Amino acid sequence: MQGVVSLLDARHWALVENLWAELAHDFGVRGASVTPYPHFSYQIAPHYDPAALAALLAPLARQTAPFRVRATGLGIFTGIQPVLYIPVVRDPALTRLHEALWRLTAPVAAERSPHYEPLNWMPHITLGHGDLTPESLPAIVRNLASHDFNWEITVDNLAFIGTDGEMQQLQFRLLLEGE
Repeated sequence: MQGVVSLLDARHWALVENLWAELAHDFGVRGASVTPYPHFSYQIAPHYDPAALAALLAPLARQTAPFRVRATGLGIFTGIQPVLYIPVVRDPALTRLHEALWRLTAPVAAERSPHYEPLNWMPHITLGHGDLTPESLPAIVRNLASHDFNWEITVDNLAFIGTDGEMQQLQFRLLLEGE
């Protein structure tokens, strides 16, 4: 999968990397490191046209001022392979940006995930996926319950994480430049 994202600021990038390292060391959970860029996603799809995407997003990035989002607690997307995450609070400004991104990217993204459609989107920072199990989650959640996840994150970019067929790579990052 590939995605349009915002990379986390330096402080929260380091916090997430430390959490990933803790989960890998203590529980053998390494799935989140498949995308080794701490972020939250606006949408994902199996294929984008990166050059066209950058051209569409550049004006939006120039018009959008850096802003802050709040994250708090832990969440779990349930299923056979659960996902453990930190929820990002969805406020009106973040929702408007997401909706603008959704409209803009339609011509350059094939088969966007319906989980990221405007009415379904739940912004989050992934801590573990792919190698979590319903059996491993209780111990992991117990361990993380003492952490402080009441974060205020500065969002200053729109980015694209693509793939070269095997590895996910940061293909571009646009700074938010609006007033």
